Amino acid sequence: MIKSLLLISYDELKRIFQTKAIVSVMFVGIFIYFFFYPQPYLNEAIRDVPIAVIDQDNSNYSRELIRQMDANKSIKIDLHIADLQTAKKQIEERKIYGAILVPYRFQQHILEGKTSPVLYYGDASYILIYSNVATAINTVASNFGANISISRKIAQGVDPAVATNNVSPFNSQLISLFNPQSGYATYIIPAAFILILYQTLLIGSILCRLFSKNSNFEQDFIKKQNNASSSALLLLSGKLLTYLILYLIYFIIYTVFANYWYELPRLSHLSVSLSFIIPFIFSTALLGKVISHVVHTVSDVFCLIIPTSMVIFFVTGLSWPKELMPPLFHLIGDIFPAVPAIVGSVKINQMGASFAEFSAQYWHLWILTIVYFCIAFMLEKRCIQKAMSAYIREEKN
Repeated sequence: MIKSLLLISYDELKRIFQTKAIVSVMFVGIFIYFFFYPQPYLNEAIRDVPIAVIDQDNSNYSRELIRQMDANKSIKIDLHIADLQTAKKQIEERKIYGAILVPYRFQQHILEGKTSPVLYYGDASYILIYSNVATAINTVASNFGANISISRKIAQGVDPAVATNNVSPFNSQLISLFNPQSGYATYIIPAAFILILYQTLLIGSILCRLFSKNSNFEQDFIKKQNNASSSALLLLSGKLLTYLILYLIYFIIYTVFANYWYELPRLSHLSVSLSFIIPFIFSTALLGKVISHVVHTVSDVFCLIIPTSMVIFFVTGLSWPKELMPPLFHLIGDIFPAVPAIVGSVKINQMGASFAEFSAQYWHLWILTIVYFCIAFMLEKRCIQKAMSAYIREEKN
């Protein structure tokens, strides 16, 4: 039995590296994704966004406010312009991403104790850029106003410490847990890497069966076994062994080596990560075997799998929090192993979760493994029974 498993595993491994369509997905694609996918995110945080200024007041206060905004790491005052029409044209041409308007009599209103609004016209089609710049402008404007209020109280004879406490009775300190740089790469890359492993394994598993259905090795193996149940069990188990070995190596590259290569945080022990990812590999490969009984050509594989990629990406919660999705999307997400795998892997590797904290995802993956194994086994057994019946008819003829 062990010899049979190893022979099946070896045959599957040969098929992976000898078939162009499969090797392009399960080997070449893996390493292309590893090196090129993270590149756009390596700067982590959005910095020095080009912004224009319309300074209608041109006073000491307005110039100081603009200087402080330009000193903020998120903003770069790239242009001084005269009116909003020019700013609108510059934004449409993507030369700037917004414009700050300091109104007339800005300094006069402040000195009179009145409020004077500072307006920001931003390109909200890039929500990350808009949000970062708007937050930076609001922070600078709030600090600027607080300093003016403190200076005014001190000028009235109030003790500086009292004046500061009256304006700012408490200080807030923001601590970025699990993402020390508050960067996009630390947030998106670990989750996306699991999604990449899922997609390549799923497609590769389907393609392997499509290319192995009429292989001489499997036909000879079925004839020798002469038992549909044992043949189906051994074929599935041997192939799962191949995927397990191959994707454990890929997982180590994607979650250990990648974290050092791209300087991403990692808080878990490798043994914990590997024990969690085993049911993910099994359930994904078995889902591929189930789907392979529905599709019949290589083009069918990509026509079916590629459109579902957007659905999977959405229900994983990468683009929008899962908590804000309707219950139907949660049910859809429960079908795909990628969803609990991403949630659990991020908990383990980026957050240092204990078993109690990721056990729901761990058992979810094992349940999917059992369900998909039963379905794949029954479908494989049925195909083998048909093949054996065909052999018997040939022998009679």
